[in-house]
Amino acid sequence: MEKSKAKFSVIDAVIILVVLAAIAVGVKMLLPRFISSGETKTVECTVLLSSTEKELAEAMSEGDNVTISLTEKDGGTIKAIEVKNAERSTFDSMSGAFVTQELENKFDIYVTIELEAEITDTAIQTGTTVLKVGSEIPVRGKGYAATGYCIGIND
Repeated sequence: MEKSKAKFSVIDAVIILVVLAAIAVGVKMLLPRFISSGETKTVECTVLLSSTEKELAEAMSEGDNVTISLTEKDGGTIKAIEVKNAERSTFDSMSGAFVTQELENKFDIYVTIELEAEITDTAIQTGTTVLKVGSEIPVRGKGYAATGYCIGIND
């Protein structure tokens, strides 16, 4: 019996190069997530809870510990609460202008939450929650839960 020799072809070389390139791209993209290069600082995130009931504002108080993630692991402390009457802007076709109306029994609640976050070149992150202006943030405390949008981050 004759033993056949394994032959190395151009196609084998191309396949090996593609696999190595895929591994290099994966390492380049995922490695910064596992190696922390940022600093941990205290930041304040302002969350707008729009068109809510008055009872929600009354249930919240400064100093409450709240969670801001669906897993309820990431959180902070309420530093300030501001309640304003909710307004809605609608287009009036007769006058050709936008008209602002106040909504009855609805309030906009601005909640400022102080929390520890890791600040890197690419993100502001507390635990597993990435904070971005415009992102949806759940605010859960003892006896209340609501969802709003991050409208500001101060570090």
